[in-house]
Amino acid sequence: MLADLHTHSLASDGVLAPAELLARAENNGVNLLALTDHDTMSGVQALQASLASGELQTTVELVPGVEITTMVNGACVHVVGLWLDSAHLGLQRLLNGQRQVRVERAERIAFKLEREGMQGVLEGARRHAGDAVISRPHFARYLVERQYCTNEQQAFRRWLGKSKVGDVACIWPELEEVVATVQSAGGVAVLAHPTKYGLTRTKLDCLVGSFSEAKGDAIELVSGAQQSNVTNDLLKLCERYPVAFSTGSDFHSPAQTWCDLGQQPAMPEAAEPIWTLRQAAA
Repeated sequence: MLADLHTHSLASDGVLAPAELLARAENNGVNLLALTDHDTMSGVQALQASLASGELQTTVELVPGVEITTMVNGACVHVVGLWLDSAHLGLQRLLNGQRQVRVERAERIAFKLEREGMQGVLEGARRHAGDAVISRPHFARYLVERQYCTNEQQAFRRWLGKSKVGDVACIWPELEEVVATVQSAGGVAVLAHPTKYGLTRTKLDCLVGSFSEAKGDAIELVSGAQQSNVTNDLLKLCERYPVAFSTGSDFHSPAQTWCDLGQQPAMPEAAEPIWTLRQAAA
């Protein structure tokens, strides 16, 4: 089983249309694919409709998912919901609220960047976002386009990353609410890329503990081009908690070759994959 359970499309801050992402996943040999755009399932719903009508055909099993921003002990982290019912009213209410927070955050980011002398920031980010809600990568693409930065990584380092001018604090829902909503929509809740929040080992252990106490289902053990020692350390840290494990590329763009679809390292054999538990339950 080649699984990739964390990916993004044009529906949020990725660069491929959902159908293009599905085709690339199939070409890369992915068997199980989750589309997990930020705070929206519009891309998933478009794929489901095209597959149901016969417009699209694929050998890939599509997992309906979403990546939700939440708060844990005052810190911002992400939860990936998998195998979701996108029509669930509670989930829809949560995602509608998330998108409104993103709209307000975008306006504040644009104001702060324009105060630094940049021009047309909000309109430029909106153009890059298209039909999606504006996210920080859309701002980064505009800053590169206008030559305020040489690449998107530099845009985050100088303007959009943590503690920079464009780092705008938001009030996101608490972890317990997000986990409960995901599960009430028939899904499983996965703590996304826990080693990428810049936490000490003690704080990482605290985060995993809080996630377990909130009845979360799985930890994203592998995320993108991750070193094996990071994976093994995380697996060992999780031994005390009743969680399964997930894996994903966190794919956004083919240009980011280090996190192409399905190309992340394999999970260790000792890790219980979330999809085997899901299949057993089904």
